[in-house]
Amino acid sequence: MSVCFNFRSFARLTAAGLVAVALAGCGESADEETADPDAGAIGVFASAVTTRELAEPITGTGTIAAHKTTTLGPRVDGIIEEIMVRVGDRVKEGQPLFRTRDVELRLKVTELENQVRLAKADVRNTGLAFSRANELHAKGFVADGRLDDARSARDASQARLGIAEAQLAGANQMLTDSVVTAPFDGVITRRDVDEGKFMATRMGGMGAMGDAGGGGVLQIMKIDIVAAIVTVPEIHLSKIEVGTKGRVYIDGIDRAFDSYVIILNDYVDPVTRSVELRLPILNEDYSVKPGLFARAEIFPAPRQGLTLDRRMIYGGETDRHVFIADGNVARRVSVTVRQVDAQTVEVLSGLKAGDKTLGGPNAPLLSDGVKIRIEAEPGQIAAGTRDSTAQ
Repeated sequence: MSVCFNFRSFARLTAAGLVAVALAGCGESADEETADPDAGAIGVFASAVTTRELAEPITGTGTIAAHKTTTLGPRVDGIIEEIMVRVGDRVKEGQPLFRTRDVELRLKVTELENQVRLAKADVRNTGLAFSRANELHAKGFVADGRLDDARSARDASQARLGIAEAQLAGANQMLTDSVVTAPFDGVITRRDVDEGKFMATRMGGMGAMGDAGGGGVLQIMKIDIVAAIVTVPEIHLSKIEVGTKGRVYIDGIDRAFDSYVIILNDYVDPVTRSVELRLPILNEDYSVKPGLFARAEIFPAPRQGLTLDRRMIYGGETDRHVFIADGNVARRVSVTVRQVDAQTVEVLSGLKAGDKTLGGPNAPLLSDGVKIRIEAEPGQIAAGTRDSTAQ
């Protein structure tokens, strides 16, 4: 009997001990849970609102233009006898390009050269006659009237010589002008007529009947330096000045050209509300052709702005908001932002420098007042982390 009693007592004591241990364990767990401040908190990443310089490019579009463009017509009336160049030829300043028939001009020069000789001979004769009359007048053998006649004859012959020499100079100039030369180094970009066409300078280089052949014989362009002529919206006018840096992109050319604003047109187009800019491009190899489409990025002076990782922005266009850390809880804040680039937005309102915005994989769980636990310091968000709810 005694052994049996002891066994039952031991069993009761053992069961009571297990219950006590279990209860004690439950009590310790509850205490630990109550003591842990991060219990139930959402693990998030933080990104700080920072101040930095923003240099936003202004985009304009337009066309590549030659440094100089000239349509060359004849300088004297006549038949175009010889054209010495073709389209695409590169020419140097002073190089002959085409020639007007000059037979009549040469004959005219010869005629006037002889007239000058006659005038010079007449000047010599009248000069000698005046000298003799003057000597005799001094001795009293020639009357005053005769001396005056000799003087007048001498002066008239000198005037006739001057006229003949001027006419000869004009004829020589016309003979020189019968050959048209390149006014600058460049390339021939158009040929409007062929040999045998009569062209008159008094009609602007057109034919005798006024038929337009492009207005001239040849067109030459100077393209060792070209310019991108682009237009930008007038709202950017205050940000741009002569000397502002830029970069030009040209269709068909796989590289960009660094440049600057060399001309800022003072005229604003009242229809398109745009202003014209010109950016020069060095083109020594003639690889950039006038007429190509160009797009320019203009870089105004940088300004200070509040910026934020765009992954921290949530909501639609009319409900942009972020969550910021307020101690160990999240606070929802409405914001106004503007896109800077693919990774960054500029904060226009709602935040200040240093605010910690919240994001990360657990961002969909964030709401106003929820407990948070920051798992990464500002600026250390994993590069590959993206929140599908970020806009």
